[in-house]
Amino acid sequence: MARRGGELEAFTAFLGGLLAAGLAALTMAGVGLTDRPTPALKTAALVTLGAIWLTVTTTVYLRLKPRSS
Repeated sequence: MARRGGELEAFTAFLGGLLAAGLAALTMAGVGLTDRPTPALKTAALVTLGAIWLTVTTTVYLRLKPRSS
């Protein structure tokens, strides 16, 4: 699956991160975090979603990246 430039792996990792962050956002909405949120709660939710996106994107990319022999 790995190619020389790594564009496919990077794009797949980006989409995986977006999917994970989107599912986390839906979960947050499902448990009621969107009912009268305070500014601190909004900030915490955005930081959490950003951290999820970054962590999943990095993990998926490193998993898909070809290993040097």
